[in-house]
Amino acid sequence: MLNSPEEKILNGLLDAVSERQQILANNISGARVEGYQGRDIDFNIVMSDLRSGNPIDKSTMLSKATVKYDGAPISLEDEMSKMYKNHVTYVLLTRINGHIYQHMEEATQAARAG
Repeated sequence: MLNSPEEKILNGLLDAVSERQQILANNISGARVEGYQGRDIDFNIVMSDLRSGNPIDKSTMLSKATVKYDGAPISLEDEMSKMYKNHVTYVLLTRINGHIYQHMEEATQAARAG
């Protein structure tokens, strides 16, 4: 289970969601700055890379999986909504990760007892 393709995808998604939270926070803080271009992470690109077995790090995410808005002004309401949805995604991914390790611990304990 450790270092399985599924675990690598899960960890890559957790990294992407964490990075996205920072990007959205930057969008909110730059929303009223003249000329600021908002950014976001394209999770289709992230998932494609993760499924291909390509490691995703912060610099890769920012250079490859970041898209710029078309120059339209940033809506604080939209960014806050994205931030909340991103937070919920992070909570769900961390719970999935926790369940994986919980099942591993239970299996280990059962093997020791049996």
